[in-house]
Amino acid sequence: MRKLIIPGLLFAALWATGSVAIKFGLNSADPLILAAMRFIGTGLLFGPIYFSRKDARFWPVKAEWKPILIYGLLNTTLTLGSFSASQRYASAGISTLFIAITPLVIAFFGAGLLKRKLRKAEVWGLLIAFAGLILASLLDLKEATIKPLGIALLLTYVITYAFSSIYFSRLKLSLSNEVFNVWQVFWGGLILLPLAGLFGQKHVQHWDLNLFGAMLWMIIALSVLANQLWLHLIKTDAVAAGTWLYLVPVFGYAYGYLLLHERITIGAILGTVLVIAGLMVSMGRDKIDSH
Repeated sequence: MRKLIIPGLLFAALWATGSVAIKFGLNSADPLILAAMRFIGTGLLFGPIYFSRKDARFWPVKAEWKPILIYGLLNTTLTLGSFSASQRYASAGISTLFIAITPLVIAFFGAGLLKRKLRKAEVWGLLIAFAGLILASLLDLKEATIKPLGIALLLTYVITYAFSSIYFSRLKLSLSNEVFNVWQVFWGGLILLPLAGLFGQKHVQHWDLNLFGAMLWMIIALSVLANQLWLHLIKTDAVAAGTWLYLVPVFGYAYGYLLLHERITIGAILGTVLVIAGLMVSMGRDKIDSH
């Protein structure tokens, strides 16, 4: 797992900006149309770039369209679409806590579907980090705001995120991760577009710098860079990759303080310490396995 430290840290740092970027974007557009524009925009912006490259194949073969559509539906339409929609009904802090629960779901499903036995260090690391999240959420509960629909959307996010990660880890494709990612994000956005209208979230209130700034950040930093890092992590080890999601709330608190002027509480500090400790314990399995 040590070789994943740099990509893992970069992924967590970038992924944590998602909630903040969406919050800014919501000042100009409805959640689902904002998400659909982001995903389709990613394909339209980066598709021609990868198409012009001579070192990698761009057009999928017939057998590759099915996994592209399935993963796009799971990872982009359902996972990222539900998270974007939830930001109207949940605070940024609570949202990042749901993100960090995902490793437990990935580990649970991964143990059964991938036949990957959890090591003791990983179990202890997961439990310690999860305890930190519970502590932070309980101590800061009075300042958190969430509605029932927000809970349902975030639970959808967690479950589909876990299944999409496990699904991708089992794929064997000759397409590069970069090209596969552009295709799945684009098709996931196209699927989401009619759903935005169906749920009455098809309006862009302001075509302003706030909208374009948020869109540009979400396309480049999240849909491309963070997604590429995530695909690399789950291809290496889907269960171990999930542990990096525990760091998302840590970065999330920092971004909230710096960008949204949110207060960092004792609960956040104590929870952060336990999250980092849990991650270090989980990483310690490399030493154990080497003997």
